[in-house]
Amino acid sequence: MHLFPEFVRLKRGSLSIFSHRALTEGVTLKLLLNPDLSFGLANCRIIKDQLKIKVARVKIEIRGELREVYIKRYNAFSWRYRLGSLFRSSGAAKSLRGAAILAELGIRTATPLAVVESRPWGMLSQSFYLSEEIEKGETADVYWRDALSAFPGAIGFLRRHRFLDRLGKLFSLLHQNRIYHNDLKDANIIVSCDERENESFHLLDLEGVRVVWPLTIRRRIKNLVQLNRTFGKYLSTAQRLYLLKSYLGADFFNRDKKRFWVRKIIKQTQRGDEKSLRKMRRKPLGFKETTVACK
Repeated sequence: MHLFPEFVRLKRGSLSIFSHRALTEGVTLKLLLNPDLSFGLANCRIIKDQLKIKVARVKIEIRGELREVYIKRYNAFSWRYRLGSLFRSSGAAKSLRGAAILAELGIRTATPLAVVESRPWGMLSQSFYLSEEIEKGETADVYWRDALSAFPGAIGFLRRHRFLDRLGKLFSLLHQNRIYHNDLKDANIIVSCDERENESFHLLDLEGVRVVWPLTIRRRIKNLVQLNRTFGKYLSTAQRLYLLKSYLGADFFNRDKKRFWVRKIIKQTQRGDEKSLRKMRRKPLGFKETTVACK
């Protein structure tokens, strides 16, 4: 990809690697040849461990410097999936493509480091996506709850409104450019803040990022509902409306359009909450799943 000029391609049997040059040296190259080794390192912290994916944060030496790196493994969990992979890109390759789509628009994400695919006989067995940690980053819900909510008085009011305004405009920018993210919840939005208290948004889980034509109202509402069901529970009614105002722009002041969007979001949010509740009730006793917010 032209947006990643420092990346090089390597081929080792059924293993394909598309990686930043800095990772193709010494010990780091050995990890790329077998990324599963990273999960056994002493400094590895498992962030998420599910049937389809496994995510870990690990310190890796890159050109003599220890760096925090996130490794996401996509599992080929069924034969049907493996057969389909003959004609589809891997989750890791989709993540890199998603990063490129966002980069072209100037939207930040965790810096990509490598894509590793294992394809015996052409069928995908697993793939890995490596990216740098977002320094001093917090998920949107944690940042709002632990940082912004602590500011008192007028300063706190202005900081929170500025945050909501920028978040709404981020969603608007995505949709104006026909970019759809299939899981745009608060845990996939990382906020970092510099010394001058300037906030930056970074998007995660990039395998679901794509340019679609047309970007339907159904998909736009789905993204807003994903945010409302997660981040929205920390907001007052007035704050949720302000976020919607920043997203809709001039359409917010059209009574019919505003009513349409509010009703759709409320209805789909309630439907999603009810569906999640039914799923929880159907889970067998003793069910366990390791999931921790990933920065």
